[in-house]
Amino acid sequence: MRFSALMLGALLAVGCGDTGDGVKVGGTGGSGSGSGAGGSGAGTGGSAQPTCLDNDHDGVTTCANDCNDNDANVKPGATETLNQVDDDCDGKVDNHILHADFDHDGSNFGDTDCNDDEALVGPFAIEDDANKIDDNCDGNVDEAAPQCEGALSGSTAADYAKAIGLCGFVTGSNFVTGSPNARNIRASFGNGFTPKAGAQMVFLSTGTAKDDKEMPTYNPQPGTQFGTSGAHPLWAKPKCGPAISTAPSANDMTEVDFTIQVPQNAKSFSYEFAFFSAEYPEYVCTKYNDRFIAILESKGLDTTKLPPGQCVGGTSVPTCNVSYDGQGQPVTINNGFFDVCDSFTGKNADYVQITNTCTKSSSLLAMTGYDRSDSVYSNKVGGSTGWLKTSAPVVPGETIKIRFIILDEGDNKYDSSVLIDNFKWDIQAISAPVTEEPTIN
Repeated sequence: MRFSALMLGALLAVGCGDTGDGVKVGGTGGSGSGSGAGGSGAGTGGSAQPTCLDNDHDGVTTCANDCNDNDANVKPGATETLNQVDDDCDGKVDNHILHADFDHDGSNFGDTDCNDDEALVGPFAIEDDANKIDDNCDGNVDEAAPQCEGALSGSTAADYAKAIGLCGFVTGSNFVTGSPNARNIRASFGNGFTPKAGAQMVFLSTGTAKDDKEMPTYNPQPGTQFGTSGAHPLWAKPKCGPAISTAPSANDMTEVDFTIQVPQNAKSFSYEFAFFSAEYPEYVCTKYNDRFIAILESKGLDTTKLPPGQCVGGTSVPTCNVSYDGQGQPVTINNGFFDVCDSFTGKNADYVQITNTCTKSSSLLAMTGYDRSDSVYSNKVGGSTGWLKTSAPVVPGETIKIRFIILDEGDNKYDSSVLIDNFKWDIQAISAPVTEEPTIN
């Protein structure tokens, strides 16, 4: 028994160690116990260890993630070259090559792209302030979004982009139509409306872009008539009123357009707006239906998920109005969000009995001009929606166009206006546009 145990130990000792050919074999011996002649014993067998190879003698074994042990130039930490080989054993071929664009995000590694493995990281990205990553490769992590307002004169359409928070990514800005007197950049509107972000916001109107603080005599009813008329940019039947089937003319229209390259990691955007109209309450459920329209051209839009009448037909890229209520109604005095006003029960201009309940205090209209007394209807000459937020989907890296439009529909009388502010990109995807009330108006 003593001799057998010694021989077994010697055999186990020979079985462990370097074989001399680059192969290391390891193992643990067994243990046993016994008692008396013919006694009993118990033991556990050896457990196999990984076989670690370094056949190419590059100093990195297969246990240290050498993915090709037959090529000394291939190992973790090696320099990746354009050779259709995973030189650095990271599971990717021909990445991390200086001045090349492996992730196809439009920027080259080592020049402006700090992460060539991730198409959502690069100089054309926005910063996600909670992911602990330098998304835009500027050397900072999770920094706040840039501010670009500064001192804006409003003389150029580019100023209007900056006023709503569009910093960078804008490749074109245009005043398409409208009198210069019907638009401006401002720090307040009346007493109750101030910017939702920064110090300035955009104001577009079908009349004179003033309030009663600037011009005490300003009255949106009867308002300013510029006398312009043209084809309607996008018309949908109103939810109530006469059964008309063709689009009326668009009068005194004011429009500003922005062409934008979507950040490489943005999947949606949002902006806030507030719509005002002196057509309330006389023209509720009539053919006079002044509108605010935001027409987006983007591959991110799925036209099957938008309400009828919100998309332009015959376009190669989906082109749709993205601001509407839960019933698919565009932004007018008939919209479900139009509730900063005096409640009204009576006959409209077509002598049809209507009832409209306003849920927010009309005191928010103070000094806007839309709070003036209407001697005929014994209430304010108009009302508004309060602040609303529209969100819409986009495709990362695409070029989009958005048109912000305010217009008189059917005639040139009575003014309507819109405030626009707080444009923001978002890395979260959404399936369709949505407009909702922010927590606080």
